[in-house]
Amino acid sequence: MGRYIQPRLRLSAIIPTHDRPEMLYRCLETLRTQGIDPARLEVVVVDDGSASDIQAIVNAAAGGPFPMHCERQQLTGLNAARNRGASVASGDILAFLDDDTLVSEGWATALLSAFEEHPCAGVGGRVDLQLRAPAPEWLGDRRDYLAEYNLGAESRWIEGDPWADGDPVPVGANCAVRRSDFDRMGGFYVGLDRIAGSLVSNGDTEFFRRLRASGGKLWYEAEARVVHCIPAGRLTIRYFTRRHYAQGMSDQLLLALEGEAPTWGRRYRLVRELGHAVKILGNDLARGRGAVDANFWASYWAGRLCASGKKTRQASERHSWT
Repeated sequence: MGRYIQPRLRLSAIIPTHDRPEMLYRCLETLRTQGIDPARLEVVVVDDGSASDIQAIVNAAAGGPFPMHCERQQLTGLNAARNRGASVASGDILAFLDDDTLVSEGWATALLSAFEEHPCAGVGGRVDLQLRAPAPEWLGDRRDYLAEYNLGAESRWIEGDPWADGDPVPVGANCAVRRSDFDRMGGFYVGLDRIAGSLVSNGDTEFFRRLRASGGKLWYEAEARVVHCIPAGRLTIRYFTRRHYAQGMSDQLLLALEGEAPTWGRRYRLVRELGHAVKILGNDLARGRGAVDANFWASYWAGRLCASGKKTRQASERHSWT
């Protein structure tokens, strides 16, 4: 079989933001240094109801080789902002970045090459972490809760079910999709993601699971690398307790959206899991060991229980949980 060659494509980098002007400016500065034909890249910032003047930040960063413009919407949430950016973007490829990422110089070239050389519907780029404080001992394999995404140094197909020991699907901090497939899928599910200070997530997971279920193939591109900047406040037990609780809610909402009915039997099993976690927490506190792990586990299952039985859209749009 010959090598897959796609005609030259154009990339739209879409960056949702909410009241983080300094971080956004640093991200935009790294996009200005992309070593690519200026006709092949545009930058779209979507201001999701910020109190700060995001338009001024975009104006200050503009003036480089690539066009940058800002769209403003009322506070609606991350997925709505992603969809808004896609609606005004002109590229064949829609790439999504978090506003607290720093983009490597070869990012745009690597993404476009991946779509031009492989018959993929979506691409996950590598996300490394830049921690602004020492990593706590308990962080361990929880780095994915900070949006780390690293499937190795070699680019390859993303395979298997992430909930059955397969590869994780791309994360919203650094991912891309063909416009034709984005339109075919109807975009991101509004409500299953963060609004202002909420920690509810899984909008990116739901989209790429749905895309792959429809027949779209996913590619991991190691050279499309970004650095995700993590402030010290996210490396605390308090933050990770909230994060685990929100992840439990997010996972339960995603299961409901994908068709798992909120039966009383399932809720009973969740209560049992939560009770087991609380028991472990009590034992570990009494023995002076492992209290952090048990606390995180209990928080996660408490979130699962809280979200069970709720209608997905109504529950995910409530951002007062966390």
